[in-house]
Formats: sequence, C-alpha cells, structure tokens
Amino acid sequence: MTFSIGGFFRTNKVFFIWVAFGSLLFLFREMFGLVFITYIMCFIAHGLVHRMHRVCHIPRRVLIVLLYLVFLAIIVGFLFFITPRLISEGKGFTEQIPTIMATVEAWIESKISGNQMLQDVFVRVKEQLVPSTVIASSWSAAFGLLQKSVHYISWFFLGLLFSFLIMLDLSRLTRSVRRLRYTRLASVVEETSGSVVLFARVVGEAFRAQIFISSLNTALTAVGLYFLGIQGIVLLCTVVFFCGLIPVLGVFISSVPILLMAVNAGGIPLALWALVLIVIIHLVEAYVFNPRIMSAVMRINPVMVLIILYIAHSLIGVWGMLLGVPISVYVYRQLIVGSTPAAVAGAASAYAAAARASMGCDGERGPGPSAGV
Repeated sequence: MTFSIGGFFRTNKVFFIWVAFGSLLFLFREMFGLVFITYIMCFIAHGLVHRMHRVCHIPRRVLIVLLYLVFLAIIVGFLFFITPRLISEGKGFTEQIPTIMATVEAWIESKISGNQMLQDVFVRVKEQLVPSTVIASSWSAAFGLLQKSVHYISWFFLGLLFSFLIMLDLSRLTRSVRRLRYTRLASVVEETSGSVVLFARVVGEAFRAQIFISSLNTALTAVGLYFLGIQGIVLLCTVVFFCGLIPVLGVFISSVPILLMAVNAGGIPLALWALVLIVIIHLVEAYVFNPRIMSAVMRINPVMVLIILYIAHSLIGVWGMLLGVPISVYVYRQLIVGSTPAAVAGAASAYAAAARASMGCDGERGPGPSAGV
C-alpha cells in the first residue's frame, strides 16, 4: 500500500484547515486588540443603526454618519472636559495615600490592642507598606499604565475609523464574503464559517451586555458617591466602568480605591457606608441585571469564573480577563459537550434576546454574514 500525500490531506482535511486557521490567528496575534475593538464597535453600531432605521426610516448611510459624529463628539468631550479632571484626581489620590494609611493604621491599632499575635502581624505588614514605597510603586504602576494606554488609545481611534468604513460598505463586504463559497477556499469557508460566526455573535453579545451592565453600575456608583460626599467621583467612576468589564474580579478591584477615598474623606465610618453602597449596587447587578442579560448563556459558577480569569490572564494577559469567560463557555459547549450548531445558534439567539430585552434593542443583529456565509 503506497502512501499518498494528497490522500492523507483529503482524509485529514478538517484537521489541517483548523491548524492553518489557528496558525493565522497566532501570526496576527499582535493585531488582536485592534481587530477586537473594531469588531465590537461594528457590532454595537450595527445594532443602533438597525434600530434607528426601523424607527425613523432615514437612509442607512446617513444614520451611520450621524452615529459616528455622535461617537466623535462624546470622545472629544471626554478628552477636553473629563481627562484633565481625571489626571488631577489621580494625582490627588496618590498624594493622599500617606494620610489614608495613617487613618487606617490608627483604626486597626485601636481594634487589635491587647492581642499580641495580631499586633505582631500588623507590625510586619506595616513595615512592607511604607508610604513612600507605596507612592513610588503607585507612580511606577501609573506610568506603566499610561504607556499601555497610549497604545490602546491609538487602537481605539484606528478601530473607530475602520469600523466606520466597514459599516459604510457592509452590504458589499457581506456579498464579497459570501462569494468565497464559490472559490478555491470553499471547503475552508464551509468548515470554519459556522463556528466562527457563532463564536463572534456570542462574544459580541457578551461584551455589549457587559458594557451595558458596567455603565449602569457606574451611574449608580456616581449617584451613591455624590450623596456620600466622597471626592474623586470622575476617577472612581472611570475605574468602576473599566473594572466592570471584568466579570466577578472587577468588583473587588474597583472597590479598593472607593474605600480608600472614603477613608480619606470621612474616616472608617464613611468607608463602611461606602462598603454598604458597593454591596447594594452589586446585589442589584447580581439579582436584576445579570439574570436578564448574562445568565442566558454565561450560566457559570463564580468560583469557576475566577479560575478561568486567572488561567486566561496567565496565558494572554488583560485580554484573557475580558474574553476568558465567553471563550470558555463557547469551547465547553461546542467542543467538550458537543452541542450541535443548531443548539449553539439557539443559545446565541437566546442570549441576544435577553440582552435586547434589557437594553430595549429588539430585532437587531451584529454585523457579518449569517452562519452559513
């Protein structure tokens, strides 16, 4: 029996197609952030344009131009009015760290007086948290974050431009992709299109829903901080919004600066009230927002979420924390459990319906071809 390379390839065609597809993704991994930002912007813009077109019947291209002008106005307003205050509050926060630590230290010492073991532990911890060291490490972390932020901001503006061009020419691009079924890439398209499109829909719906939930949390936090009289609302709400994009873990990350600012503004009693505020807001998220939006597809134990986030962050960094959960859910249901494409499509549709019900966006779909291309 002779060995035939052509026969071997035909027998294992599916395997080689996915190996080639994965290799392409690996080669372009440095561009993943730009591609992801562009896709999410297209996904959100497509839904908004679709809904507005159904309501007012204005030509689609006009709606796209108007929508992106609004996006641009919001961005310019943020840069000119919010960013200076954000920088000022961030600088003030780092300068207040010694005062905050002194307040916390005095409160802890008053509570553990008489307990020698706890006092010894506290002394060792205090030696590690010297105010000057904390400030230096804070500025170092802030400088590193600023360097990365410049990179992500450039991606953001490029993604905004690319998504605008894609949305303007979406119909022709869709037809061009569908014509790939009649080229030499037909077998590749038939094998990968269904899974890729369904995965993109699940991730798009997940991230759009998470943005919506994070925006609601930010608004509620801003109102609560205002009534409690805690300063640095712009800085704290910015932290809450971006941390809100990280499931479960973002709650703990965003709570730390809020509690520290509360300690500085009103001591431990105000910090306890801030903790009550945080608990109430996240109870609302857990029992009102998430059941209507996230639970349709992301029905997963919080402990498992933390494990997924840790592994994903170790493998691919910040992007793993943002996308680890939807990717894991998709891989589990599609590859491990072996759900059929119809079942996965049904889950994606249910998830989309849940997100639309909470956001009032009925009948919208993300950009891109259908599952069959």
